[in-house]
Amino acid sequence: MNYTSLSISFRIGLAFHAMNNEGSSGTNVMEPRRISVGGHNYDGISGEMVRRHVFENLVPIAKARGLPLSPDGEGLLPDRAKRVIKAYLSGPASEVKGKDGVFELEPAHLPLVTKAALESCTITDIGGYLAAFESSEKVKGATPKRDSVFDVGWLISEEPAVVEFSQHAAYRPDGQHNLFTQNMRAAVYGGVARLDLGRIGYNDWAWLAPDRNDLHLSDEQRRQRAAALLDAWEQWLLSPAGAKQAGWLQHTGQLEGVLMLSNFGPAPFRSPIEVELRYDAEGNPLVERIKPNPRYRAELATLAEAKPGRYRALEFDDLAGLAKAFDQARAAIGL
Repeated sequence: MNYTSLSISFRIGLAFHAMNNEGSSGTNVMEPRRISVGGHNYDGISGEMVRRHVFENLVPIAKARGLPLSPDGEGLLPDRAKRVIKAYLSGPASEVKGKDGVFELEPAHLPLVTKAALESCTITDIGGYLAAFESSEKVKGATPKRDSVFDVGWLISEEPAVVEFSQHAAYRPDGQHNLFTQNMRAAVYGGVARLDLGRIGYNDWAWLAPDRNDLHLSDEQRRQRAAALLDAWEQWLLSPAGAKQAGWLQHTGQLEGVLMLSNFGPAPFRSPIEVELRYDAEGNPLVERIKPNPRYRAELATLAEAKPGRYRALEFDDLAGLAKAFDQARAAIGL
């Protein structure tokens, strides 16, 4: 791949939604996610929420293209690698020897079980895993794990949260009904994400087996999975998904941002929001609040111009511009 990392810095307008809540705290009032900064409450949508729905886009893309998916990976289970690793250890292709049905994993075994996990499932490869086995599962020793190849920040509102509450009733056949209160929010949010495409299909533990050259997926397999991940992200940005959308589908508004490509380590990104700090003469904080950062795209574009051999910036201002930027990114990466 010509570029091995991509970042997304973006602003998106979402109104009349309840895409992420913290729960009811024992009451009948659903409380929205909030971020508190300097005494101000800002609306938030967690990165875990965004990540989950990017994966929900990725699964059907992978299935349509014939990319491998394990049952646990397709179901987006947190322990998605455990059954694959256990099947490998007890299977005929295993290079790890057990004793009385018990497998004692040593660090030298990690490249082997990682290879099995990568080959088995696109979600396990891209999303990472931590295979912490119980004693009853007869797998001991080193813990197989893999970091996700992409990271997502919270979506944070540029201004203090605008939250409205409305009361509803859940009716029962006996004529009784339960009252509950739902929130509805509106804001322009700043978001950031980073996709380390060069790690897709790459065995992070290969350094423990320097004599082996068959631990990574093929270049073509890695390109196919990278292309699928970019498509899943493009779908989410074009049609954001979150919680409570069956009757609370958000009204989407503005969309702008920049894709940053890098062949020099992780792609840099710049948040569309910033924390403003002011101090008195003695250095004590007077003001701490979040505000929009109108310079975020220009700063990344300037960096790309300063280092054209390392970085490339692709800006977008609307839906069509986003689609075009992703097409340009695919061509530049070599997908």
